[in-house]
Order: sequence, then structure tokens, then C-alpha cells
Amino acid sequence: MRVTGHGPDARQIRTRTDLGVELDLLRARAAAGTRRARVSLRELADSVDLPRSTLHGYLSGRTMPPADLLDRIVIALGATGVEQREWAAAWYRVQTHEAHGPAPRAQLPCGLPAPIQAFTGRREERSALQALLGDRGRDSRGLAIAAICGPPGVGKSALAVQWAHDARDLFPDGCLYLDLRGYDPEPPMPGAQALAVALRTLEPGIDVPPETDARLARYRSLLAGRRLLVVLDNAVSGGHVRPLLPGDPSCATIVTSRDDLSGLVARDGARRVEVRPLPLADALALLRSLLGVQRLAAEPAATRLAELCGRLPLALRIAAELAGNTPANGLGDLVTQLADRPLDRLAVGDDARTAMRAVISWSYLRLLEQDPPAAEAFRLLGRHVADGFTPASLESLARASLIHRSPDGRYRMDPLVRAFARELPPGPAPRGAGPGGVGRHPADPDFGFPGSALPQPQRQVAAAGAVVGVEADGDR
Repeated sequence: MRVTGHGPDARQIRTRTDLGVELDLLRARAAAGTRRARVSLRELADSVDLPRSTLHGYLSGRTMPPADLLDRIVIALGATGVEQREWAAAWYRVQTHEAHGPAPRAQLPCGLPAPIQAFTGRREERSALQALLGDRGRDSRGLAIAAICGPPGVGKSALAVQWAHDARDLFPDGCLYLDLRGYDPEPPMPGAQALAVALRTLEPGIDVPPETDARLARYRSLLAGRRLLVVLDNAVSGGHVRPLLPGDPSCATIVTSRDDLSGLVARDGARRVEVRPLPLADALALLRSLLGVQRLAAEPAATRLAELCGRLPLALRIAAELAGNTPANGLGDLVTQLADRPLDRLAVGDDARTAMRAVISWSYLRLLEQDPPAAEAFRLLGRHVADGFTPASLESLARASLIHRSPDGRYRMDPLVRAFARELPPGPAPRGAGPGGVGRHPADPDFGFPGSALPQPQRQVAAAGAVVGVEADGDR
């Protein structure tokens, strides 16, 4: 167990994995004062005159280096004379440990949730994931990262999980799945905690290092050289997941978020896979799978129901559950109720994760905490107020997937998101209404919703001298 210090300490080494962790920390120390996180594999290979593939095996802990080569490596990384002796002693400890038969490496588990029943459509998105992360899309020179982005309830997690199950043969070393709770009733999972969870998943029984740097080094050492898929679900932002990215291109990564993950795209080379509401044909196919072919064929209101649900898979599934509970009633009754107050009806039981108002509220509350001017712009858009916000606020709303820019250059707001915005009270947000305020989210009666909804005409919104079109998709 690592108990002292933040830098390399060869005295902590007992196993080959420990050796890889401490070598990684030594590389990081050797790069201090530069803009790099650690000495690159290429630079170190040139310094010690070794092929990169051979050196990578030593650094990852997969292969035990001969004593003289380990000495050359640590000297090249700036080890002092005292440290060189400690590394030599560490080499003998590892050899002794392995001579007495170390426990075999635990098989990496697959922690994926089960694929969702009646998953429908998403052919283009699944093809994009295959192109990015499949064998032909993997580039040994860089880590393959797919950033799945989209609005609340659009099915980002379902898509990631479905593709991961379908692609299991591509990743013989398993799949690491982490729900980061970026938009959730519970607070987001901090990076240090996520690393601890990942380490316990990858190496059951591990003594998790107390320092975040040591956790990260162990995590990347455990993933090195493995053909493994990492699924980082429900992230707040690119910065939230960056510590969890593998350090080896043999792995592939899927990140899902309501954020557009622009930082991950720009800095880490992620490729964005944008997920929008289902095409009408796929939305009807989902309802057909959930309610039955015969019932849907006899229901003239099915198309209107799909549109009132914004063609969002979560809303469609909630509506199907409501319709299934009252099979004697036609879909027309449910359509009438949804046309008046859709968010009042699109909820099942007391589970916040199956209540569209609560699901959308997590995006608004995150925005309220991180960008209050954009949150104010969101409230104004719900009431069609023609001033009081800037183009920067619109861009923030687009990055948060609360509005989207269509090919004609107009910003559009999905109908259920607009219904939520209409319910927000005018003026400054109530105190304590941010994500840190327990119980203070717009699903609470005390949040201050007005008693009735406003009409939804199209508006030309003037912002900083420019005319920006904002309309609800459902109005077209």
C-alpha cells in the first residue's frame, strides 16, 4: 500500500504493477517544469536505446525489465544515487514476490448495465461509433474517444450501452463502466472517487492509494496494453472525465453528456456524436414495440402523441407506460392531457429519473450554478421576451443542449424543454435553487411555477443588434 508522498518512491514497490506505477510517477517528476505531464515514451526510448514497444512493456508492468535495464531507465529519468539503490532493491523484491507465485491477474469484469428493451433506431449514430471505435477507426497514434452529446431524455446512455454490448467482441479485456452522475438527483461523482471506483473494479481487493496522482498512475498502468472499452456515462463536462481517460491507445472510450464536450474535442481529440430526437418513423416504431402493433395501428392519435413527446425516447417510454395502464382508453385522451400540461403527465411513480420535468431540471440547475446569465436567457426564452440576453448566452444554452442550431442558422428549442422554460418564474432565480440546494429544484412546489402555461408563437429575438430566430420544434 502506498502511504507517503506524492512523488515516486521505490520503497513502496512489491509487485510488477507497483513497479509500473512508480515508474509513471518518476516520468512525471522528470517532466516537472515543462508543459508535459510526463516524459514521453519516444523520448525515454531514445535515451535508453530501447524499442518503444519493449520499453512500454516495462513501464506498464506487463514485462519485468532486467536489472541493468531498469537501472538505465531510472538514471535517464533523473533518479539520485540513493534512489538508484532503492530501485535496485525494489527489483529484487519483485523477483522474490514472483518466485513465490503471485496471485493471477483478476479477469476484468464487464460492468455494463443491461441493454434497454425495445431499443429502436439510431442506425447512423451506431455506425458513427463503429467507425470511430471499431478496428478500422482505431489509430495506434492516439486514443479513440467518442463524445455522445444531446438533450435530456434523448437516449445517450441507452445508445452507449447498446453499442458497447454489440461490440463486446472488439474488446476481449472487458468494459469498465462508470456512471458519473453529472445530471442526476445525486451530486456528480468527483474524479478522485471515480478513480477509486475504477481501481476497485479493475483490481478487486486493491489498496487504493490516498493520493490522486498515484491513483491515476495505477489506473493507467492497469489499462496499459489492454483492448478494453471505457464507458464514462453522464459526465458534467470534458474536465470531469479527463482524469479517467486511459493512457494507452489500445483502449477506446465513450463519454456521454448533455454538455457538448467541446473541451474534450479540442484538447483530447474526441469525436462528437450528436444525438437528436428520433425521426418520426423511429418514434412510432418505438411506440409500436412498447404498445403492440395492433393497438398502434388502430390509434390515429399515435403521430400526435409522438410529437407531443418531442420524439424523445424517455418521454415516449413514459407515455407508453401511461397508455398501457389504461388500455381501455384511446391514445386521444392522453394526447389531450399532454397538449395542456405535458410535464404534469410525463411522470411515472415517484422516480425522478422517469419524470421529464425533473430530468430537464437537472440541466437548468447546472446552468444556474455555472452560468447565471445563460439561465436568465433560458427563462426569458420560455416567455418570448425579446431582450435581456446576449449571443454568448445563446451559445451557452446550445452547449448545454437546451437549444440547438438548425441548418438554417436558427436556434430551436425542443417542445418539452420549452414547456419547462415556460413554467419557470420570471425574474431572478430563487435562492438555493442551484444544484447544491437540496430539494430546491423545479419539480418542487416551492420553486414557484406559475399556474398556467403561456402560448408558443414563433418569435424573432433581438440580441446585441442581431436577429436570432428561436422557435419550438413542435411549432413547425
